[in-house]
Amino acid sequence: MPAAADTNPPDYLTLMKAQEMWKVADGSGITVAVVDSGFKKVPGVRSESVLPGVSVMSPPIKEPDKKYPPHDDVDGHGTTMTAAIVGDGSGGAPKGLAPGAKVMPVRTSLGTPMAFAAGAEGAKGIRYAADNGAKIINLSWGDYYAFERLKPAVQYAQSKGALVFAAMGNEGEGNNANNLLAMLPGVIGVGAIDETGEPLDLSSHGPNTDLASYGSKARIRCKENRGWCVAVGGTSYATALASASAALVWSAHPDWTANQVARVLIETAGGPVDGAKRNDWIGYGIARPSWVLLKKAGNPGAPDVDPLAPAPTNAPAPAPSQTAAAAPAEAAAAEAGLPWQWPALGAVVAAGLGLAGTLIVKRRRR
Repeated sequence: MPAAADTNPPDYLTLMKAQEMWKVADGSGITVAVVDSGFKKVPGVRSESVLPGVSVMSPPIKEPDKKYPPHDDVDGHGTTMTAAIVGDGSGGAPKGLAPGAKVMPVRTSLGTPMAFAAGAEGAKGIRYAADNGAKIINLSWGDYYAFERLKPAVQYAQSKGALVFAAMGNEGEGNNANNLLAMLPGVIGVGAIDETGEPLDLSSHGPNTDLASYGSKARIRCKENRGWCVAVGGTSYATALASASAALVWSAHPDWTANQVARVLIETAGGPVDGAKRNDWIGYGIARPSWVLLKKAGNPGAPDVDPLAPAPTNAPAPAPSQTAAAAPAEAAAAEAGLPWQWPALGAVVAAGLGLAGTLIVKRRRR
């Protein structure tokens, strides 16, 4: 990877009007759980921005009592996601989009030789985050084999009022395998865009994509978490920015529910240039929290209704004398995204475990 001094990433924070947004809300009062490879204290992330967190790493069979601290990260992926959300911009680190928020690191075996256990560990971590005050849960990875354990954990977190974001994956140019977590009802599947605002070629895509954000050249941890470099961040980085966008909105409207925060992000997203309500690459569009904070756009709507769930039509119920089964009602049109009016932004390669397996289509709305 090139050193940070060799090339500079696009200033996506200026494009997102971050400085103006921070005058309204900076994420204060919101805890974002980053269930990932952990967090290592590094230049660019203040200690006060990161909570104690927890490690859910499984100990070796021969060392059943071995403990792993949550504030360590041999890979750097979780540290990068943390910095993208709350970094202070010093020492080569990125400036976080929601610098006033708190990150709760939940360390799994991602980035270690035991990474195959990360899915099951992540399920425990999601439950821990939900039980310990996380409003937003950031999942910049996926696991096909542990899906049946992750699914009830995500549902449990949602029952506690948490909003869950999941990276779509980075296999758009390969087999385009999607992160199965993104198919779950209420989970926001995040894709990535490039510097021109176009969908990133490597971004996995499909009917489970709900929003997109920047994921191209960014400051990330490299050299086995021994320094900051500039490289593509992919849907992992884009998901961290989507989580930070939600933190800004929720900080400004602390009485809203997860459904309401999700709804206004969807309603104010910069949608496809062809005028479609959504497409499989960017979903409803690029997250634009500035439209919520600065333009007061977006209707939060019902607090207990998933904005992504299909809505029943108003067709009358069949008469009692009818014997034929009624045809399933089609889902109503999804929340409308505003026209694409977001400046050039970027994204590319994501991180986490490989997303093997067959594409499973979400709850979809139509």
